[in-house]
Amino acid sequence: MKNGLKYLTLMLALIANTAKANISIYPFSVYFEEDTRKRVQSVRIINSSDKVQTYRVNLVDFDQDEKGKLTEVSESLTSAKPYVSWSPRQFTLNPKEVQTINVARRGLAKAKDGEYVSHLKISEVNLGAPKLDSNDANSDTISMKIDVLFAVTIPVTVEKGDGLVAKTSLIDWKKVGNDKLNITLKREGNKSSRLNVYVLDEKNQELGKIKGVKIYMTTETLNIDIPLNKNLNNVNALLKLEDAKSEKEILRQPIRL
Repeated sequence: MKNGLKYLTLMLALIANTAKANISIYPFSVYFEEDTRKRVQSVRIINSSDKVQTYRVNLVDFDQDEKGKLTEVSESLTSAKPYVSWSPRQFTLNPKEVQTINVARRGLAKAKDGEYVSHLKISEVNLGAPKLDSNDANSDTISMKIDVLFAVTIPVTVEKGDGLVAKTSLIDWKKVGNDKLNITLKREGNKSSRLNVYVLDEKNQELGKIKGVKIYMTTETLNIDIPLNKNLNNVNALLKLEDAKSEKEILRQPIRL
């Protein structure tokens, strides 16, 4: 290399294969309030496979559509990136070994009141050996192929201000066949809604449920299907919504299945 190393080109070959995910993570979310004294929180990663694995950690932003699908975006008005740091960025674990990722909240003096959400993305990677660019004999560029074998994400939420309220309403529901209920929820608050949704019979017994439903600030309405645990036809039921964190009931709607 005549002039030394100019830069390192990273070619990302994304190979989505979550079925082979051999990783355990706890907790499943990170949450910072403005007035909390706990400015650093920890996420534990366990290599639950029987092989040595290398992981990379990034902070990414998503947009959520009305079906709940999250799409990674380069910019977001509600991104928590300016207010969060984390380490380490990359590590290797032996089988059953544990690594702690420290997530720290930065100062919020310049932040407007509101909720900011990004996602901590932990990717299992296969690092190829660095090599000179073979297409140019005079090149001093080194390339490295990085295969992302799978990735998992957990939300990182930062809140500032006293007037943040999560509020959700039910705007539509309909039976789909005999074993599914489709509902449409509307986020009306100025922070994300996190809900548990239950379908109950007249004796308050569960007919179906989905826990941990999230409606982020990037969408106003969310349309979801709730599987029912038995075939139902022309019966009275109740649809119950509760706050996922406090488990406080926020809505109870009679419905006909």
